Amino acid sequence: MKTRNIIFLGLLAMVLSFTSCEDFLLQEPRLSQTNELTLSTYDGLQKATLGAYTPLYSANWYGRNFVVAADLKGGNAKISPLNSGRFRTEYLWNNTPTASHGLWTTAYNLISRANNVINVIEDGFEETGVEQEDLDHLAAECKFLRALGHFDLVRLFCQPYSYKDEVQADGNAYGIPVILVSEIGIPARNTIEETYDQIVLDLLDAEAGLPETSSNGGTDPKGWATKYAAQALLARVYLYMEDWGKAAEYATKVIDNFPGRLYTAAEYTTWDNGGAWGTDAGVEVIFEVFGAEGNSSHANWDVISYIMNPGGYGDVGASLDVKDLYEAGDVRDNLFINTADFPNSFWTLKYPGKAPDGNLREDNIVVLRLAEMHLIRAEATLKGATTGVTADTDLNAIRSQRGASDISGATLTDVYQERRRELCFEGHELFDLARTQRGLTRNDFDGAVNQNIEFPNYMWAMPIPQNEIDANENMVQNPGYGESN
Repeated sequence: MKTRNIIFLGLLAMVLSFTSCEDFLLQEPRLSQTNELTLSTYDGLQKATLGAYTPLYSANWYGRNFVVAADLKGGNAKISPLNSGRFRTEYLWNNTPTASHGLWTTAYNLISRANNVINVIEDGFEETGVEQEDLDHLAAECKFLRALGHFDLVRLFCQPYSYKDEVQADGNAYGIPVILVSEIGIPARNTIEETYDQIVLDLLDAEAGLPETSSNGGTDPKGWATKYAAQALLARVYLYMEDWGKAAEYATKVIDNFPGRLYTAAEYTTWDNGGAWGTDAGVEVIFEVFGAEGNSSHANWDVISYIMNPGGYGDVGASLDVKDLYEAGDVRDNLFINTADFPNSFWTLKYPGKAPDGNLREDNIVVLRLAEMHLIRAEATLKGATTGVTADTDLNAIRSQRGASDISGATLTDVYQERRRELCFEGHELFDLARTQRGLTRNDFDGAVNQNIEFPNYMWAMPIPQNEIDANENMVQNPGYGESN
């Protein structure tokens, strides 16, 4: 297998021009650097695949806004006393088509980049000395990324999969446009079932084509797609689809075979000292977005560690609704800090800036880790999946490594609360509430409107951005946000 170094390239979505990475690319003259030329060699396909990872670190996605919005709107986070006005729209659930979420453009940027590679390879690309295995690996990486892009879009801009039959009697609830070819067009929205079906197809192909350990090299081996990353994301997707058997099956594949383990109590408390998020990537991490200022999507100070840390902007703090869930001795309660000026306000330590110097302009953002697989299997077990273990077993596997007491006779409420304790500030809670149709209840809240949001409610789907509505005559706005065009 050929190897690659960890270099994120600033590639345009539709026309791949290497303008931000001149120091490590031998370029053609800028006017002749077309898609056709770039993608005509295996080396070009490799570089295009590298570029497909780049948007993940955008401030619109895992670099900040996607994760922050999910925890603010889900009730784990709140506006801190340091707030300067950032993210109040999300906190108050006041998004409109003209004040929606930038993920729409960024995720489709990534999808387009991935499609460029997939389409060329599937059209029969050949090059002397290049093995089909190497091409299959590139296509599998890009299918993993394309699936992640579609999945995060459908979670944010659509009602949950579990609600599809109630949204429209025929089950054709609105999904998002499924884009499999990069071209200028005016695509209509696929159904939510079609969207999820394509996500699953891409991940199954990724699972078949990806190695168990990335051969890409670099300082962070967890920053690349692997077979375990595809399996872990499949477990999550099946959970959202309420396919309990498949969710449990894929979670078990990862639990039984992933060459890592859960963090110990001592390791868990070192997140602010290079532990969980350090350059060693941590033994529990399956896939993460590698953070570096050299990434062309780096947003300067508009990064997740700056917005969630009182040593930076500190606009986004921690809600007591989540902090009060921890019992005495649970080390996860140590991942909150306050300041002398605000002793009764707290912030999460999950984004402390990169070790060893705590640079707040950099952080690795975990997307998939082993604890979530135990939580998925516990929920699937309680929903009727045959797993060979009890929900107690999976929950206590986590709790015993966090200093928390064992659970006996676990219920779904126990699973939901454990997900919140374990995964808070990692971008899950909004989507957990939506997919389980529980609604939002906030006790620690200082806003003027929308303290609690019942389910169902049109606001569980973010509005399609107005510029998309204006540009695409086939785009239909989500109900509740006015006329579509």
